[in-house]
Amino acid sequence: MKKSYLIIMAGFIALSVTACQPKNSQNQNSNTQETTAEATTEEAVVDVDLNEIQKKVQEAYGEGYIPSMDYDAQAMEDLFGISKDMYEEFIAQGPMISVHVDTFIAVKAAEGKADAVEEALNAYRDKQVNDSVQYPMNLPKVSSSQVVRHGDYVFFVMLGTPDEEAELKGEEEALESARENNQIAIDIIDGFFQ
Repeated sequence: MKKSYLIIMAGFIALSVTACQPKNSQNQNSNTQETTAEATTEEAVVDVDLNEIQKKVQEAYGEGYIPSMDYDAQAMEDLFGISKDMYEEFIAQGPMISVHVDTFIAVKAAEGKADAVEEALNAYRDKQVNDSVQYPMNLPKVSSSQVVRHGDYVFFVMLGTPDEEAELKGEEEALESARENNQIAIDIIDGFFQ
């Protein structure tokens, strides 16, 4: 009986010593690699050129890129609710003619202001989708617009036109086509941050 008691106690002691030991170095190395990968991603984000992104997006749409009017700092505040203290730089373009809605906005937010910029662009998008009066041809495009954020960089994209064939098939097909067309710009933007 004493012998089995000693064996059980030895087992408990061995378990408690093992449980109290620190994690093995393999797990620690894994955690270090994850932290390094995150830091590398953040460092890569710092060097993104907004002009290069806009240029690639415009090239992708070709003649279908309708935004041809640059918005200035005052328009950024009046139209989108983004004041000068909220960004380091921006590119914002919209249509010359009010019948169009195509818009491209790229913002490098000031330190600590990315949340506010994202919130302002989401509020603008929500207003366009829910409260604005639109020509029927623009409804799929407005509904397909997106706000995309990568760190301190925030984008609003409302680009591309649904295919005529999709529009003839009905509302759902037109909306899906508009999403696919808008996604072209989103994919280009995302590519700069990979």
